Amino acid sequence: MEMQQPGEVRWRQAIETGDLGVWDLRPDLEIVHHSPQWKQRLGFPEPYGADSTHFWRCRVHPDDLECMLAAMRAHARGTQSSYEATFRLRSNGSGYRLVHSRGRAIERNDEGRVLRMVGTMIDLTERPCTPSGGLVDDPRDSTQGSSSLALPFHRLLSAEWSGHELADAVAAQVALERGLVLGMVEDLLFASVAQLEGPRASRP
Repeated sequence: MEMQQPGEVRWRQAIETGDLGVWDLRPDLEIVHHSPQWKQRLGFPEPYGADSTHFWRCRVHPDDLECMLAAMRAHARGTQSSYEATFRLRSNGSGYRLVHSRGRAIERNDEGRVLRMVGTMIDLTERPCTPSGGLVDDPRDSTQGSSSLALPFHRLLSAEWSGHELADAVAAQVALERGLVLGMVEDLLFASVAQLEGPRASRP
């Protein structure tokens, strides 16, 4: 088994504890997957399922929404090499949380339109997160039976140590996809975990 580097161990642990969230956005389908530990941290229901993009947009503070969307559009147009934004996100039980999100388009069509974008999210709020209500403690993933190319980002990251035995051909396909995606966005994971371990931002 390939040895994990210290930096990789840190961001994997941060994802497992819910301190670092990862997301996988499919704009053409208007759906987004978030790592279940992150959704549980914020108290959102159905942590193992995909959500509509509207579900998340309507939870961004109205005063922050346009700046967040502008940053995403700038990256989609290619005027910024990656997406980065800080905004307030309404949790389920803890009010608004100040979060920092990073992302990058990893798939575009022939016209340059973004088909898939993945990224990270961390909570910068000093007060504790106290989620409430609506959670289902169920380890099942609605994408578990999908092919590796359809697996959301958090499933790609966990595939090699999820405890599920995979056929050799499928395991090889998952490993290839994971390597390709990580090669494009691992710098975002490192940057996010470094920010998470550094001084917290002040509350808005």
